[in-house]
Amino acid sequence: MSKLLKTMLGAVALTYCVSAHAKPFTNEDAIAEAKSYKLIWADHIGSDPVKDKKRFVKEYQNAYAGDYVAWRNVSNIIWKYHDKQDVASQIAACAWQSLVVQTKSIYKNPLDDFSREMMCGKAAQTGQVYAPKPAVQKKIAEIKKIIDAHTVHLVNIEEIDFDAERDRQEAYAGLGWDYKY
Repeated sequence: MSKLLKTMLGAVALTYCVSAHAKPFTNEDAIAEAKSYKLIWADHIGSDPVKDKKRFVKEYQNAYAGDYVAWRNVSNIIWKYHDKQDVASQIAACAWQSLVVQTKSIYKNPLDDFSREMMCGKAAQTGQVYAPKPAVQKKIAEIKKIIDAHTVHLVNIEEIDFDAERDRQEAYAGLGWDYKY
């Protein structure tokens, strides 16, 4: 066996071993990520900060589990409650809404494109800092990779009467990623 072939086989074996032992992204990781956002819960009239936080953490898990409706909910919650100067939150809102627009889900609606433009900076808003496009594209790729790995599982959301077994919707998410955006 040639030295080049042995080197290539060794590299493949090493890559396989490393990836086989890599820690998967789990529900606990999704919870930690959801809690890491700098969201301002108390500044909104008619909202219940305790209930909203709990719902967001659960929606975030369901979004990573592939629930298309949760993607939209997560992007809207982040957008509604984020600090206007926090670029990380803006990147996340834009990325999740971009996923909503990029799929061929039966749940799409005409406002999805408008929401994406608003969240991703095409619509001018006073005082809003917008994320650079490469950062958003990187976040989208990370999210897709986690969703495609199927390592995060749906959870019930009592606040909106979502039962993971009864209302299972992830079958419609991630099908036919549309890369035009």
